[in-house]
Amino acid sequence: MNTRSRQHHPVVTDFKIRAITYPDGHWMNRFWGPLAQGALNCASRIPIYRYVRRAHPAALDLLATKQPVIFGCIHQDILDCYNGMPRLLQDRKFAAIVSYSRDGGLAAMGLRMLGYEVVRGSSSRGGGEGLMMLRASLGAGYSLVMACDGPKAPLADVKPGIVRLAATGRVPILPIRAWGVNRITFSRSWSKSVLTIPFLPVVVCIGAPIYVPEDTQDTRPYQLSIVRSIARLARWSSLWANGPGTAPFTAAPDESHR
Repeated sequence: MNTRSRQHHPVVTDFKIRAITYPDGHWMNRFWGPLAQGALNCASRIPIYRYVRRAHPAALDLLATKQPVIFGCIHQDILDCYNGMPRLLQDRKFAAIVSYSRDGGLAAMGLRMLGYEVVRGSSSRGGGEGLMMLRASLGAGYSLVMACDGPKAPLADVKPGIVRLAATGRVPILPIRAWGVNRITFSRSWSKSVLTIPFLPVVVCIGAPIYVPEDTQDTRPYQLSIVRSIARLARWSSLWANGPGTAPFTAAPDESHR
């Protein structure tokens, strides 16, 4: 696939999706659009971080097979996770889903520059089409990176979508957590998103694979398994970064997942 087609089409073209465009009059169509695109292009090419991978032995065995997987993270460390995975696993092809929102256009642009195939969709608009595209991408050999909580509070409330996608796509889920030595926290956001200060090391922790049977009806046990695995990875990564050995969120008990 040539560079031009990669910029405007998803990995699978059986379904139509929106290109990276903005509503008429939106500021991204004017002065700041080219400036933002240039900044993202530079950032995607410069080795800003030194990534360190730590993975469960079963995860390492699975990654060695080149089998497509779903990497599940939470919104708090979405920036470091999405930036780090293509750099750590350069032999893999990655895809991601981005919402139809205005800010989603900028996110899609950045992800394409990092090497992702981008599917546009959301839980409230275009979600069905987006999930079909993600399943098609898995079938074409692409691994997915997904934020499995949100799009609203509480943090780390894993939704059933990632479990259903793993079941229908017949691929395992690998929980991941990325954490830097020193970080900027966007405290006003519901997710308390963080971004590691440039040129500092970032650890990317990969948990044991979670397998979801194809005929699964009750997704709740698997949602809990994902959030608890990410909580364990969060504690470990915090210790690695010379912080407290606690997760910055609480792994929800069973009754909180309704």
